[in-house]
Amino acid sequence: MLKFHFHKYKYGKELLVDCFNLSDIAGRSIAMKEVHATTFYEIFLFLEGNGSIMLEGSQLDFKSPAVLFIPPARPRIWNLHSAHDCRVVIFEGEFMETFLKDHLFLHRLYYFGNYDSPPVLPLQSNDIPFFQSLSDSIMEEIRSQSFDSQHLLRAYLYQLLILLNRRYTDCYQLKGNLYQNTGMLKFRELLKKHIREKQTVKEYAELLKMNRNRLNQLCHEAFGKDANMIIRNELLQSCKNELLAGSKTIAEISYEHNFSAPSNFVRFFKSLAKVSPAAFRAQYAD
Repeated sequence: MLKFHFHKYKYGKELLVDCFNLSDIAGRSIAMKEVHATTFYEIFLFLEGNGSIMLEGSQLDFKSPAVLFIPPARPRIWNLHSAHDCRVVIFEGEFMETFLKDHLFLHRLYYFGNYDSPPVLPLQSNDIPFFQSLSDSIMEEIRSQSFDSQHLLRAYLYQLLILLNRRYTDCYQLKGNLYQNTGMLKFRELLKKHIREKQTVKEYAELLKMNRNRLNQLCHEAFGKDANMIIRNELLQSCKNELLAGSKTIAEISYEHNFSAPSNFVRFFKSLAKVSPAAFRAQYAD
């Protein structure tokens, strides 16, 4: 799987944020017909056009006006059906996290969290001028950099991220309590780090220094499901990502994810994905 890295010195001095029109990269990642991912956060503001993206093995259709959110390391293939008027904002996580002294900040944003709601936000017509103007401000500041541009760019980006999160939580009727529920943010962080070797509620409850009942309660409050289901979904997603990378055998993936035998892995995968690992890989390749 190809991986695109952030071009930190595109404008001479190091800058960890960028803003451009989709047409600027039309012949590169957007046009690729093979699985690829990036190491940075991406926000696509589609004003015209429609299409779909195969994201982490699931097809996501979208219709303008809409915003599409993709966090780092998400395998995808684009399929854009028509000409597009689209503004793209990309940035490295440290651009905001270091400034805010909050390494969990981006995890508090529902659209980057890989939860149950899709990573696309349909826009109302009255939203378009505001978000377009804000992205224009980011682009203009990047092009005419001054000594204090880093501060202003962070302010613009912070405003964009927060207001999009408000629209997103309203659109999907989410509780929006990830700002207070730091236990759940740490849980998600631990899942990313340990999912290959730790796959029980008991193990994560111990890491979080709470009992299993409390962990399940917090999971229901934040995500509407119990901890075991969240763990199983994270495990499934990790396995999907390895299958999409294409280089490892199904047996290798099963053992790396702590399954006692490939047959158990296949049974687990089919119970959640409704297809076998081999069929999933073949469908995505096609």
